[in-house]
Amino acid sequence: MTKNFKKSAQIIFMQRIKESSPKNISFVDDLADILKVSNDSAYRRIRGETQLTIEEISVICKHFKISFDNFISNMDNSIVSFSHHQLNSHVNTFKEYLSDMKKNIEVMMKYPDAHRRIIYAAEDIPVFQNFAHPFLTAFKIFYWNKSILNAEGYEDKKFETAHIDKELLEIAKDIYHCYSKIDTIEIWSDDTANSTLKQIEFYWDSGAFKTKNDALQVCEELSLMFARISKQAELNIKLDANNKPASLQKNYELYHSDVMIGNNCVMTTMGNLKGTYISYHTFNVMLTTNANFCNETELWLKNLVRKSNLISGVAEKQRYLYFKHINDMLKKLMEKIEKEK
Repeated sequence: MTKNFKKSAQIIFMQRIKESSPKNISFVDDLADILKVSNDSAYRRIRGETQLTIEEISVICKHFKISFDNFISNMDNSIVSFSHHQLNSHVNTFKEYLSDMKKNIEVMMKYPDAHRRIIYAAEDIPVFQNFAHPFLTAFKIFYWNKSILNAEGYEDKKFETAHIDKELLEIAKDIYHCYSKIDTIEIWSDDTANSTLKQIEFYWDSGAFKTKNDALQVCEELSLMFARISKQAELNIKLDANNKPASLQKNYELYHSDVMIGNNCVMTTMGNLKGTYISYHTFNVMLTTNANFCNETELWLKNLVRKSNLISGVAEKQRYLYFKHINDMLKKLMEKIEKEK
């Protein structure tokens, strides 16, 4: 009886991994390759005739980005497990953070266009949107390291656009390139743009910019970002870093929520696999692929969409008023910086 239960659990485990794998890749070939066994041996494991070892389960979970804890917790609705990559004050961890983000979004790119999607409830401007603009990206990375992580070497540093880590900017650029090609629904509130504006103003007021020109360059790129997002909302198509359509198909919807969102919540869909990312401690992220939790999150997001105003596509007036409000705040900030010595 125990043996049959183990077989059943293994068969279900393998089926769920197969369902979440890209359809254009042979699951058997992929499994045989990562386990370094023959295709016949891989088939026996899929059918539950050969028991998986702990080492094999570990290799499978790492390769397919699946949490075995989530598989177990899916059998008990009261348990939800999360994985996370917590940043610390060591400066190299930010490179690891971006590299992990790049790997995760590149996994999504393996799926056909129709089988991948992101729904992003944005308390702050979606992190991916910053990455199309080098000065804005550099400012964000500097701000996170200095003011949030208290990273070593940043204590007495001032932000200047002359010193930009080109390696980090390239990783960020690659992330945005992938994001621009994935079908996405973004939900912004009245407060979504505020945090970035307040970060810039705080740095200006506290003398954390090297020069006035550095502060204004960041503001100018923020303005360019708002213009790009407004344009892609008009087209319902994301634009690449050169403001060219990144897709031949409509792949972008933007909603304005009157309800305060509270925290960044991202739902990803890859084939039959769903993942929920929840932010904490500013930009650290917890991830779960627990089916019950993800289904509840998806219902919450769809309900939020229903209660929000569509400002992409033909909603020209609503879109204009929304971005006018944001741009007016940015204009006041730039005027404040320009007036001060």
